[in-house]
Amino acid sequence: MRITENILTNKYLYNQDKINNEKVKIQNQLITNSRIEKLSDDLFSSLEIINIDSQIKKIETYQKNIEYSKEFVKSTINSLDNIVGETQKIISQVVNIDNAVNANFSTVAQSVRASLEAIVQNLNAKYNDMYLFAGTNYSTDPWSIDANGKVVTNSADMGGEVKVQLASGIKDSINVPGTKIESSDLLSTINDIIDSLDSGNVPSQTLKERLNAAYKEILSIQSLTGEKYNRLEDIYTILDNQKLDDQDMLSKRKEIDPAELSINLQYQDYLLQLSYKLASSILPKSILDYL
Repeated sequence: MRITENILTNKYLYNQDKINNEKVKIQNQLITNSRIEKLSDDLFSSLEIINIDSQIKKIETYQKNIEYSKEFVKSTINSLDNIVGETQKIISQVVNIDNAVNANFSTVAQSVRASLEAIVQNLNAKYNDMYLFAGTNYSTDPWSIDANGKVVTNSADMGGEVKVQLASGIKDSINVPGTKIESSDLLSTINDIIDSLDSGNVPSQTLKERLNAAYKEILSIQSLTGEKYNRLEDIYTILDNQKLDDQDMLSKRKEIDPAELSINLQYQDYLLQLSYKLASSILPKSILDYL
């Protein structure tokens, strides 16, 4: 086979390009701290890395959902705390009116109305433009106060659940439907107490028992909401541990040996310098110089 000058030149350029590419690859691995640049570098490991990275992104999405849910539930807990506090005031007023020598029913009724208004304000509270207790109704205040200072239910549909994907296979509601508030009988009982006081009558024993029962129902709702918040935190912690494990696994799949790469980089540089020297001594000559 006849070896031409073009063959020598092309062979030299090919080898030099190969060495340069290997140098760039090693340098990129050192910079990115990853031994895989593209899928073809290591097909099996690359596919595994893609799968792990996808899992980490899913976990981060779930964690964002949980962070939103926690804020929503926290707002619900705060509102329930205020409702419990105002209900306690009403219970105190109803109990104390029995012991008053000259009970001022008008003053007590005014105080009960003030507490009821505060309760309704908390029941109409929102988080991110979503009512906390109105189910999936986002357009109308679920309750309001009428001209007589009593509560009126505005929405017929407050039983909807706001569900959020918290993890793979776990989708849960984060709200307290307004139907639970209605079924507690708290609002109707307070309305009846106001009617009794306006009539100049001490609330009956039946009303007092209804009020205490409604109060216990609200406490139960408050407790369940607190448990929901704790569950969200537990799921977040589990996901966080999973993410750390996945990140560690991902790091191991990508990790490099800096010392080994540095030695290899020096070796490639040595080959490149040697290639330059050989080229300077060979390429300027013609085939006739070897005959």
